[in-house]
Amino acid sequence: MAAAPRDEEAAAWSEEAARLVWGGAVPLQVHLHDADVTALPPPPPFLTLGPRIGYFPLLVSTIKAHFSSSLPPGVDTVWFEYKGLPLKWYIPIGVLFDLLCADPERPWNLTVHFRGYPADILSPCEGEDSVKWNYNNSLKEAAFIITGNSKNVMNMSQADQLAMWESVRKGDLNSYMNISTKIKLGPFEEDFLVRTSSLEPRQGSDEPESPGSIKPCRVPVRLYVRRVQQDLEYLEDAIPVSDWESVSYINRPLEIRKEGGT
Repeated sequence: MAAAPRDEEAAAWSEEAARLVWGGAVPLQVHLHDADVTALPPPPPFLTLGPRIGYFPLLVSTIKAHFSSSLPPGVDTVWFEYKGLPLKWYIPIGVLFDLLCADPERPWNLTVHFRGYPADILSPCEGEDSVKWNYNNSLKEAAFIITGNSKNVMNMSQADQLAMWESVRKGDLNSYMNISTKIKLGPFEEDFLVRTSSLEPRQGSDEPESPGSIKPCRVPVRLYVRRVQQDLEYLEDAIPVSDWESVSYINRPLEIRKEGGT
């Protein structure tokens, strides 16, 4: 059966929204911390675009190359800070920007450190491998929210796992969609608004669902919640986040149903 015009329009909107998100970037101006400067004059800041869906550890090699002539010898874990707050490396760049900049600044001025990793605040990071491991865990959580288990992700072939990670690392939406359709996690597919032919009882009811009824699409959403001590008329009036104790997150499904039961 051909898709209704309304369904085709919604699918087009969904695809366009995904392309805008994947193509989005935050302009960054990265300064080398004074304690890491070993040559005069100090190096100029590094200007780059940070993909909104990307992660700071994936930018380290490029940033390190820019500051290489001024860095002290030896190797340590690289980390970033904004106004004295160490940035959590496993949170996407776009989420960090939205969370920490109530009044967005462009470019976003950050400080990079090549020494003194704040292990009491940030979890250990071994570069890209740590980011990849964290991403895979988040993918399993998303799969569980959508389907009730994470088998589709855990049963992915090594080749598909690598291809999916490369698509995220490179910001390649087309490659990502090619892989996500295999494991049926994408919210853009008809699969997630499927017609049920089984006669399962509805939750809280002894009456079975009629054949052809619609299961809702469950979109996994991670909500970051900030605790503010004072009453505010406008969120923009809140003082900047100064510690991670005031920020937490929860994972919840957002259910989407087709209108009119079709």
